This record gives sequence, structure tokens and C-alpha cells, in this order.
Amino acid sequence: MQESKSTPRWRWAILFVGVWTLVGLIFTTVSYAAAFNESGRRLSFSDAARFNLVAFYLWSVFSLFIFWFSRRFPVEFRPLKLRNVLFHVPALLFFAAAHQATHLGIHWSILPPLKRHAGSFAEYFRIYFGFGFYIDLIIASLIVIAAHAFLYYQRFRAGELERSSLKTQLAEAQLRALKMQLHPHFLFNTLHSISSLVLEDPPRANAMIARLGDFLRLTLEHSDQQMVTLNEEIEFLRCYLEIEQVRFADRLRVDFEMEPTTLAAHVPHLILQPVVENAIQHAVAPRSAPGSINIVAKRSGTLLRLEVKDNGPGIETHDGSLKRQGLGLSNVDARLQRIYGEAFSFEMTNAPEGGLHVIIEMPWEMSGWASAGRKLDEDRKD
Repeated sequence: MQESKSTPRWRWAILFVGVWTLVGLIFTTVSYAAAFNESGRRLSFSDAARFNLVAFYLWSVFSLFIFWFSRRFPVEFRPLKLRNVLFHVPALLFFAAAHQATHLGIHWSILPPLKRHAGSFAEYFRIYFGFGFYIDLIIASLIVIAAHAFLYYQRFRAGELERSSLKTQLAEAQLRALKMQLHPHFLFNTLHSISSLVLEDPPRANAMIARLGDFLRLTLEHSDQQMVTLNEEIEFLRCYLEIEQVRFADRLRVDFEMEPTTLAAHVPHLILQPVVENAIQHAVAPRSAPGSINIVAKRSGTLLRLEVKDNGPGIETHDGSLKRQGLGLSNVDARLQRIYGEAFSFEMTNAPEGGLHVIIEMPWEMSGWASAGRKLDEDRKD
């Protein structure tokens, strides 16, 4: 599985400096528009920029330490960590005082001598430290709030990703369980058929055992896959039909009508075998007359349409409505529901000319649904 490319650190650095520069320019504009010097004349834009840009570039450095402190001693309310809350009080005082002292020192050093209103740095510090400290305490508090908001967002996103991962794992486990139900169901039916032929026709029983071995080998090779190409699915189906062909000989005839483009489409693994097995059980096994099954695959717009038709008696309940009988068909419906949600259809109708007509429509690969299922398989392999 390839890791998503993260944003390079130099881009984050440019964004970080750019944000603080923008904040400094905003405050520069506000200061230039509102501030006057002692003689009543407006301060120059360069003086306002010098003062504010130095202040907020310093805050860009201090914010890194404040962020580290907030991560190290987070303020949490469930449960309340009173110790961390108390730690923030002296920390805020320290960061505000350190910033203001550093800012005044830099500003004093870059001021032209004629603009230094105080006679000494100590006097300059005494005049301007108090008001600046008050402003810096507010800014430091805002940075702490922003740092905690970012940390809470990170935790929220990590929790969302973890819950999403757990949901995906649960869905995969449920699909795997549904898929594994088919193996014993099919195996028991096949072994029952073999047992009935062991004494009656040993060569045919041996042939069925050989075909069963081939089928189990194919299914085990793809046991960890939920999605396969239709071409692969047809290979599994043909292997299964070879087993049934040994059992029923000339009584079973199967025709395939596959549009060439559909063979590359992705479908759930072993989605057709239970439907065909149901057709054999109802249209071929109970009757002495020859049975035929027609399997069709075609594209219908953004959908892949799979059809299985037989010439049997169909399925009918007491009230005349059809239902999905048996484990196989119920399993098919459940797997399609898990993979596609509501974006599929699974219909069973009694054809006018006789027999059961099963229609499955699922999203074509280009719609993204099958690709999503295939990506799950690829991610698991990686």
C-alpha cells in the first residue's frame, strides 16, 4: 500500500511565516491608521511596520514553544487535569514577559537615536513594558487556545480514522464470514453427491473428487479476495459445473452469453456459483428430463447485469410471491448488500416460458464501487 504524499516541510514553513507576516501587516495597517506621535503627527508606515513585524515574527518563534508546552501539558476537562491548568498560569506570564522584554530590546537597538524618547534603555523599558506586557499576555493566551484547538482537532481526526478503520475491518470480517459460509454449504452438497455415486458408479465418483480438488484449489488461492474479474469468476463457475456435469451427464446443459467487455468487470468472488447451484437443485436434480441453464453477462449503462435462467418449475410460495430460499441465495443478497449498500438489485422472477430468471445488477467498475472493493484487497495485500 502506497503512503499518501504528505505536504513537504518547506511548504509548511512558508505557510507558517506567511501567516505571521500577514498578521503583522494587518496590525501594522491598524497601528498606522490609529497611532500618532507626541507632536500629533501620524507615525510613518515604516515605523509601524518595524514595530509590529518584529513583534509578530518573535511571536512566530514563541508560538513553537507555546505549542510544545500545550502538547506536553494539555488542558483537559474529562477528567479535569488541575495540575496542567495551574501550570499554564505561570507559563503564560513567562512567555508574555519574555516576548515583551525581547521585543523592546530589539526595537531599541534598531531605532535611530533621534527617535529614542527615553534617555536610556532602562527608562525606555520602564515606560513601555507594562502596556506591552498586557497585550502580550492576551496574545499568548490566544496562541494557547489555538494550540489546544489544533490538538483537539488532531485527536478528533485520529479518532475518526480509527473508527473508520474499525468499520472497514468489521465489514471485511462480515463479508469474509458470509463468503466462508458458501464453502461448507457447497462442500456438503458435493460430498453427498459423491457418496451416492461411490458404490453405484465409482469412476464418476472419482472424477467428481478430482474436479472438487481443482475447485477447492482455485477457491483457496483466492480465499482472501472479495473482488475478482468476471473472467475469473466464470473460471470458478466452469470448474464447479464440471463437477455437476460428471454427476448429471447429458441431463445438464449450460450456455454462456458473455459480452467481451464484461469479462474485465469486477464482481464479488463466488457470487454466481450459489445462483447456478440453486438452478441445478431446482431445475435439474429433481427431474429426469434434461435441464438447461443460460448465464448472461452484459453492460447496461453504468451497471453490470448478470442473468441466470433455467427451464425448471420456478419457485413459488403459498401466496404466489417469490422468495430467496436457502442459504446460498440469502448469502448472495447479504454480500451484495454489504459491498454495494443500496446500489444493486437482486431479482427473481418466474419466466413466462417457464423456469426461474435471476437478475443481478451491480455498479460497473467505472462507477467506483468495484474499484473500492478491489482497493480493499490491494491494501490488505500490501
